[in-house]
Amino acid sequence: MSENINKDKFGRLWHRFEHIKPYLILTVIPLLFTLLFGGAFSPVANSDVSVIIYDMDGSNESRQLVGFFADYPYLNISETANSMADIEDAMLSGRALGAVIVPDGFGHDLQTQSGAELLVMQDSSNFMNMSTIMQAASNISGTMNAAIRLKLLEAGGILPEPAMQNVLSLSVVDRGLYNPTYGYLYFLFPALLALFVQQTFLAAASPYLIEKKQLMRLAPSVRQSFGQVAGRLLSFALTGTLGLFICIMALHYVFAYPLKGSFQLILLVHMPFLLGICGMTLLIAAIFDDVTHCTQFNMFLTIPSLLCSGYAWPEYMMPEAFKAVAVRIWPLYYYANPLRSIIMKDADFSMVAPYAQGGLWFAAFWLPFGICAYAYKVSLLRKIEE
Repeated sequence: MSENINKDKFGRLWHRFEHIKPYLILTVIPLLFTLLFGGAFSPVANSDVSVIIYDMDGSNESRQLVGFFADYPYLNISETANSMADIEDAMLSGRALGAVIVPDGFGHDLQTQSGAELLVMQDSSNFMNMSTIMQAASNISGTMNAAIRLKLLEAGGILPEPAMQNVLSLSVVDRGLYNPTYGYLYFLFPALLALFVQQTFLAAASPYLIEKKQLMRLAPSVRQSFGQVAGRLLSFALTGTLGLFICIMALHYVFAYPLKGSFQLILLVHMPFLLGICGMTLLIAAIFDDVTHCTQFNMFLTIPSLLCSGYAWPEYMMPEAFKAVAVRIWPLYYYANPLRSIIMKDADFSMVAPYAQGGLWFAAFWLPFGICAYAYKVSLLRKIEE
C-alpha cells in the first residue's frame, strides 16, 4: 500500500516538473550558460599574448625596438630566438602566437632614412590575438617613426615645442572602439545571447507542440486546443524574454560587461524575432513526429544559423544568391546583429529600425505559414484517426 502511495507521489511530482520544465529551460539554462561562458572568457582583456623576438641586427635602434615590444602591456615576450628555426618551432608548438623579426641592417636603414623594414608574423587562426599583435606593431612603429621625425625637425633648426606639435598633428589611439581589449567576452556574447533565446525557445516549444499535435487527434474541440497552443506559446515568449534580461543583468553585474543600449531597443528587435522563431517552431513541429529527432535537428541549427546570420562575417561578403536565401529562411540575422549594436555601441532607433522592420516582414510570412502547416498536419492526423 505504501509503495503505491510513493509511486503516486512521484508521479504527481514528475507531472509538475514536466509542466514547469520548459520555463526552467527558458530561464535557468540560459543563466547557467551565461555564467559558464562568462567565466570561460574572463578576464575580458585579451592580454598576455605570447610573442617571440629575433633581433638579427643588434644595433641600438633594434634594441630600443625590442624594449618597446617588451614593455607593451598586451604582449608577453616569452622568449628570444637565435634563428628562424627557433621561431618556426615556437610557432608550431604553440609557445608563441606571434613573432617579431628585426632584419640585419635595421639600425643603419633608420639612420640613413632608407626605409627600414620590420617583419611581423602571427598565428592568424585566432583573429583576436592576431589583431592584438598587429595593433602593437603598428603603435610601436608609429612611436619610433614619430621620434625619428622629431629628431630630424630639431636638427633642421626647429625648436623642440614646435617640432613636437608638428609631429603630433595627427595621432592614432592605441585600442579599438567598443571592444578596447580585443576580448572574446565583448565580441561573442551578443551572439551567444541571441542563440540562447533561439535554442531555448526551440527546446521548450517543439516538444510541447509535437505532443499537443498528437493529443489533438482525439480532441473534441480543435479550436479550443489551438487556443491552448497560442496561450502556451505566449507564455514561452514572455518567459524567454525574462530569461534574456536575467542573462544580460548577470553579464553586467557578475562580469562587468558594459551595457550601453536601452532595454526598449532590445525589445524592439526581440519581439519580431520571437514571432519569427515561433513560426519556424510551428513549421518544425509540423514536420517532425518524434520529439527526439526534432531535438536533434534543433541542436544542429545552432552553428549554421549563426554562421549564416552575418554576425561574424557580414552579409555583404556573402554571394548575393546565398545572402538572399540566408536572410529569408531564418530570422537570426534580424536579431543577433542589432543586439550587438545596441549592447556594445548604444545604437539609436535609426540603426535598429531596419532590422526590426526586416524581422516583422519575416514573421509576417513565416508565422502564418507555420500556423497553416501545423494546422494542416493536425487535420491529417485527425483524418487518419477517423
